[in-house]
Amino acid sequence: MSNCINRNCRLCNKLVLSQSITFTDDTLVINLPANNYGNCCSYCIILAQSIPETTTINAPVVFTIGTGTTQYPFLNCDCTPIYASQVRTRHKYKVRVNTAVNDGVFKYIGDCCLPSNATTVAQSIPVPTTPAPAVTQANVVQQVNTTARK
Repeated sequence: MSNCINRNCRLCNKLVLSQSITFTDDTLVINLPANNYGNCCSYCIILAQSIPETTTINAPVVFTIGTGTTQYPFLNCDCTPIYASQVRTRHKYKVRVNTAVNDGVFKYIGDCCLPSNATTVAQSIPVPTTPAPAVTQANVVQQVNTTARK
């Protein structure tokens, strides 16, 4: 006899199990079942398959849907990309989908940011620099004459 107290056993309709996990083009691709993933809607995604052994820790994680090839990035709660080193199989990731025209992202909305041990290169946003003054023959002659007088 079962010890189940709740007689209406069922899974939440927002629970999504991955269909496949592959590592291609230096990206960890998680395929989700074909469905309409609505803007600002929350889902719980479980990585049901094993992560390929060839996956590198710096591989960004993206989602594809059904037979589509469009890749949707998986972002941390602080809007940084999530890398392969941050995800585990058979773990539930609560996400919120944000969409734009022909684009979208899956944003992790768990209790805290996913820890990362990926070795990413620290880069900064390019800052415009003032161009160096152009060197002309007149400037060189003037500088030579000024140093010769001293």
